[in-house]
Amino acid sequence: MDKKGISKLVIVVIAVIVLLVVGVAAYWTMGSGGGDGVVDDGGTTVDVAGASSLQYKVSVNLVEDSESMEYTYMIKNAETSDMMMRIEMESSDESFIYIINGAQEKVWVYSEDEWMDLSDFFPTYWDTWNSAWEGYRTNLLDWTGVGDWSYTTPNGDTVRIYDINVNPSLADSLFQHS
Repeated sequence: MDKKGISKLVIVVIAVIVLLVVGVAAYWTMGSGGGDGVVDDGGTTVDVAGASSLQYKVSVNLVEDSESMEYTYMIKNAETSDMMMRIEMESSDESFIYIINGAQEKVWVYSEDEWMDLSDFFPTYWDTWNSAWEGYRTNLLDWTGVGDWSYTTPNGDTVRIYDINVNPSLADSLFQHS
């Protein structure tokens, strides 16, 4: 196997490890929500549960290994089979961009200045990131529509959701690799 093949293999292995970490984090971020409507940028009352698109940032501080992860979530066509997700992830030593496009059943991961098509693993990526998204969305149901939203998971991790934008206009190009 040449260096480029080994490099891609290492990136795929790292991506799978990150997926596992996100899957565990998604499990712990699940909460019970049931909030009322919130106000979007235009002053219109909307319900997070009924939003067609969302954009927000998440900061997760993991108690077990004292690591912090930062995510930016962009969700379009929420709660449909055409839902598209863009997750920009940063931790202390790495960063990734994940694009999971439900409309096309495609997955692209950007790491080390390279886009990789991981569409063969679409069901795994969809299940993992959709679970994480559902956990955050469920917790946002209790958000009042003002400021940040923070909570602690059952194992003690702290989660802060901030820069929350309900029903933003998100270009389809955000959900394609370049």
